[in-house]
Amino acid sequence: MERNNDEDAGNEALHTWLNKRDVSLTSVKMYSDKNIVNILTSFLIAKGVRKAVVCPGSRNVPLVNNMVEAEQIECFPVTDERSAGFYALGMSLRLGEPVVVCVTSGSALLNVAPAMAEAYYRHVPLILVSADRPKAWIDRLDGQTMCQSGALKNCVKSQADLTEYADDDKLAENLSVLTLNRCLNEALGQEQGPAHINVHLDEPLFNFTVSALPHARSIDALAACNDVSDDVRGLIKKFIAADRRLIVIGQLPYSSRQLDITIKQLRKYFVILNEPLSSSYSVPFDKALLNFDSSSSNESIDFLLTMGGTVVSKAIKQYIRSCRIAEHWEINGAGKIHDVSLQQTGILRCSPLVFLTALLDEAAKCKADDKVGMLPFDEAWTKRIDNVQQVVDEYEPPFSQLSAVRELELSLEDMEYDYDVHYANSMAVRLGTLYSQHYIWCNRGINGIEGSLSAAAGFSVVSDSMVFCVIGDLSFFYDQNALWNRNLKGNLRIMLLNNGGGGIFSRLKGLDAQGEGQDAIAGLHITNAKGICEQNDVGYISARSEEEYREGLVHFLTETTSRPMVMEVFTSVADDNAALDGLNKMIIENR
Repeated sequence: MERNNDEDAGNEALHTWLNKRDVSLTSVKMYSDKNIVNILTSFLIAKGVRKAVVCPGSRNVPLVNNMVEAEQIECFPVTDERSAGFYALGMSLRLGEPVVVCVTSGSALLNVAPAMAEAYYRHVPLILVSADRPKAWIDRLDGQTMCQSGALKNCVKSQADLTEYADDDKLAENLSVLTLNRCLNEALGQEQGPAHINVHLDEPLFNFTVSALPHARSIDALAACNDVSDDVRGLIKKFIAADRRLIVIGQLPYSSRQLDITIKQLRKYFVILNEPLSSSYSVPFDKALLNFDSSSSNESIDFLLTMGGTVVSKAIKQYIRSCRIAEHWEINGAGKIHDVSLQQTGILRCSPLVFLTALLDEAAKCKADDKVGMLPFDEAWTKRIDNVQQVVDEYEPPFSQLSAVRELELSLEDMEYDYDVHYANSMAVRLGTLYSQHYIWCNRGINGIEGSLSAAAGFSVVSDSMVFCVIGDLSFFYDQNALWNRNLKGNLRIMLLNNGGGGIFSRLKGLDAQGEGQDAIAGLHITNAKGICEQNDVGYISARSEEEYREGLVHFLTETTSRPMVMEVFTSVADDNAALDGLNKMIIENR
């Protein structure tokens, strides 16, 4: 951010404008005198942007001023750009609409890269608007300049580079209109994704003399039709006719109950392996593969269907890559080939929900004619999963991260309010997939630990439901600036699982024999969150035993507050591993 240059006065002006969110200083809307900023603002409104996360700076003051002035856009200030990107991501996930994150020039842009990469792989319409220096001063040793145009080209779906133009330059204006239409339509199309709009701005920056925004000549793009074609029907019939058939579903955007119900009903006819990152109706297939030895497998699959994004389970990917697969088709709206099995034979451009609905309709028809039913391959998988589910339900782990997540999830089932649950990456989400009976929100696009808390926090700001975030210690402390925010409410509850480091590393074969190097690999520490909570006016509860945990959990789930609450659960890596090992042993003995 621009803190030490000749434009520092702009930061004071920015905070003055942001304060107008609470106190109206004037009834007259005054926009920037820069035509490119005004036309961009109009386009953002025309394309459906209603929320913007704005970061301090001076080069981006014209952009921020316009968003604050526009009554159609609500602005949320976040100082840390990396956190801001994930705040906007969380808002977009909750609202199902595009959200802007606006940053100043220089390295501020690069700080948003992790959130943009996450949005890219999860198809989230996150719109990054960055202010830039004039092109003539880039790479000439001028302050805070770098080549911003195309800097994030590998993690955005579309990008635009805009420059100022004279009021009477109609050709330049038309080119800007065309560029913005192309960029935003691509990002907001059927297969959504993030966009980067970079705006070169000359000084002076702080002239606000325009009383109305220009008209945005928005060129609308209709989504492709999702009718079930003859190709889809033919593929479905071929799948139904296969003897050894399997469906694997990765992470999907949260949709309506329709997907949940469709998957539940399809299980009457087929084996579907999915986690709660795609549907509330999931199965613990990862543990069902506990004894699977990929090196000695000779299992075959006649027809494999895959859809959605990544799966948390590494075991399922090892399993399907070790099998002999006669036919593997992937279903996705973009028609993009991923070849997860290394044996893919086809790609069908269709949304997973449309395809699964058509599959259910055809299966129901075949069932009526006694042409479909559970086959031996299906029954073997179903038995394996049912045995694991029984063990998971019956196993009562000792005090550990596993027991904490189990108790939380069981307690949430009794709550009478609406809630959403976010899990951070690494061990937290793996525990969550064992016990949750609801959809899990998780940054699995690229599986990074950064931004999990910020995404949940941004989600909570625009949500009326209770929002829980279950997070490990490294993820929490890495993203602690998510709590440095005045917009947060009492509906954000954070369960911090603190075992003094990255406990998951102790479960990776080979790393447990690294000696002193393990300290660096696992990020061992003796930090706690109490001070962080106090400085950010966040409620704090801690638990170091089963008794303290259960007592604290009641307050964590039911106490009414105006600010967020953290419940820090202290465990040891040894106890956490023992609890998981006990579960795994019981599964093996019960197979």
